[in-house]
Amino acid sequence: MALAPLGAATATGAWAATGPSGVRADELPGIDVSNYQAGIDHALAAAQGYRFAVAKAGGCQLTEGPYTTSSYAGHVDGARAAGLRVGHYWLTGDFLTPSAAADYFVDHLHDYRTGDVLALDVEVLDDSTRLWDDTDVATWFNRVREHVGAYVPWFYISTGALRARTWDRTIAAGAHLWAASWGRNDGTWPGPPDLGGVYPDWAAHQYASVGSAGGVSPVDLNLAKPSAFELTEATDPPTDP
Repeated sequence: MALAPLGAATATGAWAATGPSGVRADELPGIDVSNYQAGIDHALAAAQGYRFAVAKAGGCQLTEGPYTTSSYAGHVDGARAAGLRVGHYWLTGDFLTPSAAADYFVDHLHDYRTGDVLALDVEVLDDSTRLWDDTDVATWFNRVREHVGAYVPWFYISTGALRARTWDRTIAAGAHLWAASWGRNDGTWPGPPDLGGVYPDWAAHQYASVGSAGGVSPVDLNLAKPSAFELTEATDPPTDP
């Protein structure tokens, strides 16, 4: 059940003047950041027209166990001070169960506020070997909801991996799709991502990894619909035949 959105900003400034063609005026440009962008000036990014920043909070893809990213708190503080919408994301991995990963993520959130994006990055990186499936992903989102109540959930995955499976439980968990699809990866928006009919719609689109923002590069570039920032609750999950 979708709740009322928290209000959407309109893209302005440098990005609006030079942004990709085909983007609606109410769609919001943003970035996602980790240790690779530790020196970013979020105030400058905001002045350049970016409207949100999603910071890597940590992950469980390393054999030594779960961790909190060293740049995480600084990104959250800098983005919030700059007036950007704030997000926090967790990288999946083999070394915690989805429920335990959600517990660790919530326990280590920095300055979480209702309306912030809480995102799950579903990839196979570093020491991990297995992509989380629909049940894993839905379990993580629902467990986070047990801790924080209604929130803004983003499900990050490449469109190739997305199309290879079904995601009924994740959809029922209320997760907004954050689709990764870079096209030419030249910093321009390639148009809407191809979901192959397996997800109702995309909410956010990571469309390039070669951007520049806040005085640093490369930076991942994203576009989000205003609806991407709506608080959601879970619906009834599908039943197995």
